[in-house]
Amino acid sequence: MKDLPLRRSQLVTTFGPGALVVSPEGETAIIGSLDKWFYNQEMKKVASFDEYEVQEPRLKSLLNVKKLLLPPDFRPGYKYKKQGSSFVQTNTDLYIPLLRFPTWHFCPKCKTLHQAPMSSRTNWLECRECNDRKKMIQVPFVIVCSQGHISEFPWREWVHSDENAVCGGSLKLLSTGGTTLDSLKVKCSGCGEERSLRGIMTRAETGDDNGISMLGRMLNKDKEKLYQCPGNTPWFGSDKDREPCSCYPIAVLKNASNVYFPRTLSAIHLPGENLQVEELLELFEAYGVTVSWLESYDSIESKVNFVRRICPPHIQEYSLSDIETAIAYVESSEELVDSEGVRERWVERELRKKEFEMLIKEVNTPTLKIAPEWDQHSYDASRPITLFSNINRVTKLKETIVLTGFGRLDTGEQELGLQTVKKGREHLFKNPNLSANDWLPAFKVYGEGIFFTINTEQLLAWEKLPGVQKYFNKLLRRFLQINSKVSEDMMSPSYVLLHTLAHVIIDQLALTCGYNSTSIRERLYLDKDQAGILIYTSSGDSEGTFGGLVRMGKQDSFFPLVQEAIERAGWCSSDPICTEIGMADGQGLHLLNGAACHSCCYLPETSCELGNLFLDRVLLVHKDIGFFRSW
Repeated sequence: MKDLPLRRSQLVTTFGPGALVVSPEGETAIIGSLDKWFYNQEMKKVASFDEYEVQEPRLKSLLNVKKLLLPPDFRPGYKYKKQGSSFVQTNTDLYIPLLRFPTWHFCPKCKTLHQAPMSSRTNWLECRECNDRKKMIQVPFVIVCSQGHISEFPWREWVHSDENAVCGGSLKLLSTGGTTLDSLKVKCSGCGEERSLRGIMTRAETGDDNGISMLGRMLNKDKEKLYQCPGNTPWFGSDKDREPCSCYPIAVLKNASNVYFPRTLSAIHLPGENLQVEELLELFEAYGVTVSWLESYDSIESKVNFVRRICPPHIQEYSLSDIETAIAYVESSEELVDSEGVRERWVERELRKKEFEMLIKEVNTPTLKIAPEWDQHSYDASRPITLFSNINRVTKLKETIVLTGFGRLDTGEQELGLQTVKKGREHLFKNPNLSANDWLPAFKVYGEGIFFTINTEQLLAWEKLPGVQKYFNKLLRRFLQINSKVSEDMMSPSYVLLHTLAHVIIDQLALTCGYNSTSIRERLYLDKDQAGILIYTSSGDSEGTFGGLVRMGKQDSFFPLVQEAIERAGWCSSDPICTEIGMADGQGLHLLNGAACHSCCYLPETSCELGNLFLDRVLLVHKDIGFFRSW
């Protein structure tokens, strides 16, 4: 299909490998796997990845990959052909592979279905019925499963009620008028069979605990024969690529939000104790000292000499030991985490433990600047603010975001384990075990934020209240019904409390700080002796953002802001319905929210790290069990 401009950040999040993207002309394509990234029009791979490397050894070590790479940017080669030897542009004409999907189209005049090759760059096809070339319209449906597969809707199999149908007659997608699937039907001209699309988007029958979709149950005429996912992986380059799959697929609209859920892992850059090493790392990044370059030298002496040659003269001011330490950091030769211990724990939690320990300190480095603003030992006795422990203003931070895989239909596990990472690589690469594919796409953003902690003693005492435990157990039972692998922190009322508090504060900040809620994000920290929230904003510019958010971290602004946020959380414009339904039965996806809805607690997808789940204003402000009931 036609060239389609995408931002680098989109390729790591919204439109990663396996995602469907719609062009301005309405054509839909699927993003190709990572195996085919960094190739030009002649299918020649770039000679060097130096300019694309992202230095974040903690993430490389935890994810067990050799490199993190920025997605390639497009530089048209024709612009540089006549520039002469004084100007040389490298890595020109690099494309991200796009494949036409779905390949089924229908004629706008006669409604006959036709199939085009995935490599087709146009939707102008020859219509057999009209005997004329027409601009075809792609069908609106694809089928997906929870294992990440995506396939063409089985039009021929559906109309004949047989997944092994052999009738070769022409198919038509007809509309009888109306807004439901009952008004759409498929008709075969060969045998005269026709069938409406009713039920194809229904996940399961009421009371069905086996996860059998209506499509799986209804496709075959023989009700004992269930239709299973064909296991197609078209983003690998062919509609013939498939894997064994025992899931039952459902049909979805090709532009639906549940077609693709990127699984990302992010880390805030944490500086070491040696400021000279931090300055050297900034120098290395600015002058292209990468793993690829360093690996071409055998000894540490030759690596040091190379670094001194490529960097500006003032590198001579740094000691030999500092340069060697910085080189080791770039190469990730230091064991940054206990790899054996991590195997049994969550990757995300390992990162956040270290981040919390740094965020509660005063830091002043080129990539992370933290200014302590308030702590519980300096509180004003006239105000009940001992529920908080610390407030720090993060005037500068650098965050690295890595794509580790993707899912479909559901967001998947709330935390990232090593097995999830391994399975994610199998989705991103057709051949994940090749040495050349030992990398993951990433990008960097810079920003500012407010970090504050909750008094853990108060939090634990509140959590043990009988009323809190009794109320929370209702939410926990609903959660266990849809996810048997529950992490320890998800099983606590404190997590729901922190998450809801972050949302109401972000909503209040959006009214005062100059950023809208889509630009502000949350980052939750809950572990043993740790209970904190980082609310921050970020952009791709290395200069960061404008200070409007961090300004609100001053105690004279922060505490009144929290006071207003708590007061607003006490009432929803959908009350009493929101509170009553939330307390009684839950609401939202899988009923995983309490008193929380679009009118009071939900944030845009870009802001919430948990998909607007695990929210409940009751635990925040209820007169009997709310943590802030005496605020």
